[in-house]
Amino acid sequence: MAIAPNRQIFEAAASWYVQFQADPPTLAEQKAWQLWIDSDPAHLAAWNQMEQLQRHLGTLPQDLKRRALNNGQQRRQVLKLLLLAAGTGFVGWNVQQHPSLRNVWADYKTGVGQRRNIALADGSQIQLNTDTAIDVSFDAAHRLIRLRSGEILIQTGKLGDQRPFFVETRDGRIQALGTRFSVHQLSGSTRVGVLEDRVSVQPADASTAARILQAGEGADFDRQHIGFIHPFKSSEVAWINGQLIVLDARLGHVIDELGRYRSGVLHCDARARELRVSGTFRLNSTDAVLANLQASLPINVRYFTRYWISISHNT
Repeated sequence: MAIAPNRQIFEAAASWYVQFQADPPTLAEQKAWQLWIDSDPAHLAAWNQMEQLQRHLGTLPQDLKRRALNNGQQRRQVLKLLLLAAGTGFVGWNVQQHPSLRNVWADYKTGVGQRRNIALADGSQIQLNTDTAIDVSFDAAHRLIRLRSGEILIQTGKLGDQRPFFVETRDGRIQALGTRFSVHQLSGSTRVGVLEDRVSVQPADASTAARILQAGEGADFDRQHIGFIHPFKSSEVAWINGQLIVLDARLGHVIDELGRYRSGVLHCDARARELRVSGTFRLNSTDAVLANLQASLPINVRYFTRYWISISHNT
């Protein structure tokens, strides 16, 4: 049975979160926070929801975000800002009113760090990455996948089904033209990459022309624009094998990706983020990955708690 944090518990989690965002926690604060987390399963549930809301917080204007995170005297206002960032107003805290929690009613879903493979009736295969939710709607006219959140890799069926196959996101629709392709719902756009054959990308604004992507091509699009077409390699979906493969990538990118596969805050300072790294990393063992990165790069990895990790450049 799912644990639903009430309003007071969620406000307490927001208070802790804002405090830790404003300043690194002291040892006493770490211990107090850990005691709070361990004292009630609802506390951990509320903290996990704070992490999901934080992803939406990144879409706020930076000056508003900064004021919210640094004003320790206005916890209730911060909570409202967080809820606004998640696309809802606060009229009580429960599962039905929170977008992230509404994924509990998705047809198929994964939790943080989980992956899942779904076989559909038409022979199509859909692989769900970490923290992903989809709905499946097949009828006589079409086959439709709604990506609520997260990332999927689709191999359309080869059974001669003539119904068009669509993937719908907040930003528009992708039509599969007999293909294997990935779709990732980002905070303000959708990322598409094609591994086989072609797809057609149509933003939600019908006045924007659709664009065909061929195998080996990818692009980001929002409701009105399709970005530049760029190369798309199979290594970009190495997550289906539990791997992250990078070549001369910014450490900041690697840390952001690892953060998708673990609960908690994974913070990396500006200098460390600019370091370059190459390698193949196991997504089911992020602690080992962080240890290896610390051994090979001039960085220090500090565990304030099991949910709060800070990565800094050695000076």
